[in-house]
Amino acid sequence: MWDVLSADFDNDITPEACFLNVIQHAEQGSIVVFHDSLKAQTNLRYALPLVLEHFKSEGYSFGALKNEVPVKQVRKLKLAV
Repeated sequence: MWDVLSADFDNDITPEACFLNVIQHAEQGSIVVFHDSLKAQTNLRYALPLVLEHFKSEGYSFGALKNEVPVKQVRKLKLAV
């Protein structure tokens, strides 16, 4: 579960405030949420590269997630009516 919401979707905050929100609340082990949507686009495009740059300068590294866990087969359930 995530623990830091970037608030990139909030049109009432500036891109700078979005960036600071993440920097001030994220800590080791945090999961930060950014949204891939038109509503969040302005704040996301500004804040995300700066967030990555900030944490990289702090010694963190980033990589792609791989789907290592196989998806379990879904069983059909019979429901009593």
